[in-house]
Amino acid sequence: MIVSDAGPIIIFARIGRLSLLRDVTGSLLIPDAVYDEIVVKKGGMPGAAEVAQAAWIQKASVANRSIIDGLPSVLHEGEREAIALAKERGAQLLIDEIRARRVAGELGIDVIGTLRILAEAKRLGQITVVRPIIAQMQSEGYRFDRILIRRFLERIGEA
Repeated sequence: MIVSDAGPIIIFARIGRLSLLRDVTGSLLIPDAVYDEIVVKKGGMPGAAEVAQAAWIQKASVANRSIIDGLPSVLHEGEREAIALAKERGAQLLIDEIRARRVAGELGIDVIGTLRILAEAKRLGQITVVRPIIAQMQSEGYRFDRILIRRFLERIGEA
């Protein structure tokens, strides 16, 4: 089971690759705040209609709100709910924001990110190269650390 924050879903939708995310993960669980961020607020984000209709993306409420209350207020509501839901469910957490990843790791949550999804898609043969997808994400405003990208591309044989 994988709980997701909004960022990875939005960027895959922006580049027209939401199906790649589905093919790699099989299914995602998103908390209410993430659903609201993608589908409801500001008239909906990229992928809003797909997320609202997707059988492979399930919305769930955090049962233990005290977990959320114990998380740093510098994190967005969606990040806090995603961390809390992953903790409750013993699930992996798909999130890219560095502070949220650090907090989740401190709670013992297995954290994965967009780059891991891309590496897995390549390993599964769903894509042959990752570099152009990363470039497309960056052109849409998604920020990755330059050094992280260089090391990642070396690791997957695309240096």
